[in-house]
Amino acid sequence: MNKAFAVVVCLYCSFTLAAAPVKLKVSPGQQQPVTLSRLHLNRIVTPFSAPQIRTIDQADIRIEGSVIYLSSQQEEPFVVYITPHDSEAHALSLLVTLLDVPPKEIQLSLSKQWQQKMNRNKEAAKRFEEAGDYQQSITELLSMLVKGQVPEGYELEKFYKADIRHCQQDGLTFDFSKGQVVQGHYFRVLVGTARNATEKPLTFHEKNCQGSHTTAVAMWPKNTLHPGQRRELFILLNTPDQESAPVVRPSLLTY
Repeated sequence: MNKAFAVVVCLYCSFTLAAAPVKLKVSPGQQQPVTLSRLHLNRIVTPFSAPQIRTIDQADIRIEGSVIYLSSQQEEPFVVYITPHDSEAHALSLLVTLLDVPPKEIQLSLSKQWQQKMNRNKEAAKRFEEAGDYQQSITELLSMLVKGQVPEGYELEKFYKADIRHCQQDGLTFDFSKGQVVQGHYFRVLVGTARNATEKPLTFHEKNCQGSHTTAVAMWPKNTLHPGQRRELFILLNTPDQESAPVVRPSLLTY
């Protein structure tokens, strides 16, 4: 056989035998086992526009758009949780095993059951928020939350460090380490606590918890805290639909 021809044949064989992307449909509450390369960078394509990833493994992780690049030398299998950037209610759970194999590409998609559930929740939350005018919806939402109720379609989630909105007021300490996130369609509520660390009564001022998307701030049951007293704090954020949200021009007077 001609050597040049043999080389071409060999290269062609190597190309055709390269691992094809692995396509997986995932469902909530189910852990999906996957095999990745220990020797190379792996590529995980997610159904989320800006995914977040959480794992106890000391993996090298980079996120580009909807794609996660992951490499690791971990000997034992480990779990990876992947969530959308705006919700922790549902997570894709992968049980990763690393082998000495070529680099892998995993393409994840949501099961039909999961998509339907998420769509139903979004529609129910949207109906609740659009049932009255804007101010009425905010008042009703906060009123339900202070009573320990969650509106239909809303998701109650754990509070992660990335979600913290800094509140600052002399004499008060704000704690979101065990906080909650209540996610709706247009609204998202962060729940934490405030404590009076002084030896005199203090009045909390809502303006001390402002951010670019902050719509309302409330303390329950009152804004006044006695020495050592703790109260729940609610920060309501407006998270408009990305496709229909108008572009907002910031005033030059705010700088």
